[in-house]
Amino acid sequence: MDAAPGRLTALLRITLVLVFVLIVWGGIVRLSGSGLAIPDWPLAHGKLVPRPHPHVLIEYVHRFLAMLVGFATLAVAITVFRSSAWRRRLQTLAVLALITLALQIFLGARVVLDELPVDRVVAHLVIAFFFFAVLLRMALIARDAEDPAGVSPGAAAGDAAAGRADPGARRGIALWARIATGAVLIQVALGGWVSSSGAALACPDFPTCQGMWLPPMNGLLGIHMAHRMGAYAVVVIVLGLLFRAAPLKLPPRARWPLRISGILLAAQFLLGVANVVLRVPLPVSAGHLATALMLFGTLTIASYELSRA
Repeated sequence: MDAAPGRLTALLRITLVLVFVLIVWGGIVRLSGSGLAIPDWPLAHGKLVPRPHPHVLIEYVHRFLAMLVGFATLAVAITVFRSSAWRRRLQTLAVLALITLALQIFLGARVVLDELPVDRVVAHLVIAFFFFAVLLRMALIARDAEDPAGVSPGAAAGDAAAGRADPGARRGIALWARIATGAVLIQVALGGWVSSSGAALACPDFPTCQGMWLPPMNGLLGIHMAHRMGAYAVVVIVLGLLFRAAPLKLPPRARWPLRISGILLAAQFLLGVANVVLRVPLPVSAGHLATALMLFGTLTIASYELSRA
């Protein structure tokens, strides 16, 4: 490598942490009603540093985190393009990350200036998850380039032996993992729709909705029920992936994200139920978003590892 070993991997990990915090904090901005606490952009009430009001500070922290993510992403791209070895492996993803970042900045500005239209809020959230996935894939490729063998030669041999087992089934599981990842992303979009449209408490009970098992699918009820049905679909798809993968010989790097995704799926379902019965408390809602991002990231890792096994 032209760059110092480990530098890009460390930089990507820092950027991923910043993006994770930024996405969750964006949920806090939305859930706390702070989205229009600063109605102008890029300044804050015409100033670089706004007045110290709680809602203003919540939104200002979000903007500050976004700035840090922007600088970190630029640093990643510069590191990639300064190294001939990294350019060969990562230039396409680096360009995609920069384009996605630019689109996010534009959408973030329009969300504020257009006073939180639902479609732009949802698009902003979905593209944030996509941006996280691009950076995560870059980090995985960089890790493998610097440490292709894994923890030890013995572990690498075990990975290779497991990777040779059931190639057809492994390809099928890799496709299933990609489908599960896509299903989670669709569910995130539905969740953003529920939150930004005010449909979170349209169904204040669970498992029924206003005492009905099959409420009319219109208005806020329809939006809320679409999210619930999406949650049931994600549970079925991810559990199907886990049960199908359980008997297969998979390398450890592919096995552990699948196991963790099962834990996160259970936690996410419980948080979703708690959101309803506790009437959308901010800590639970923020945890719900954070767990969704962790589940999405874990399935992204599983998809990558199953494809390369």
